[in-house]
This record gives sequence, structure tokens and C-alpha cells, in this order.
Amino acid sequence: MDGEVLRDDQWEKVKSFVPGGRKGKRGPRSDGRRFFDALLWMARSGARWRDLPEGRFGPYQTAKRRYYRWIEMGVFDRLFAAVAADP
Repeated sequence: MDGEVLRDDQWEKVKSFVPGGRKGKRGPRSDGRRFFDALLWMARSGARWRDLPEGRFGPYQTAKRRYYRWIEMGVFDRLFAAVAADP
């Protein structure tokens, strides 16, 4: 999976922009880093949502819903603005 995931130092820079991740009764509610890695996989491969490897990233429907929620919440706008200011 080398080259398909963020390094730890890269993840530390974007982690604060990732919503969720609060601990629920049975553990963390979501794995923001795994989802972010799924987005990178999608961008690099140019694949459709259905082609997302479920074994590594979970059900594609979950990732797709979360992606559109992030768009509505403005997560990407904030993330891109921060990255552009400090690449």
C-alpha cells in the first residue's frame, strides 16, 4: 500500500480538518484516516466508487455518502485553503 496513503507527518497536518472521530460507546465512530486514504486512492486511480477496494477501505456506499457530506459541510474548502496557505 506504499504510495497510496499519507505519511504520518502529512496526516498530522490534515487531521484537524477531518470531522468526526469522536469516541462512541463501542470505540471510535469512524476512521478519518482510512477514509482520507480512500479518497486519495480514488483520485489516483480515477476509478468509480464501486471499484473502491472494500477490504481496505470499507463499503463504497459509506465512503461515497461521507464524501458528499464533507462537500456540504465545506470540509474540502477549508482543507484546500489551509494547504494552499502552507504547502
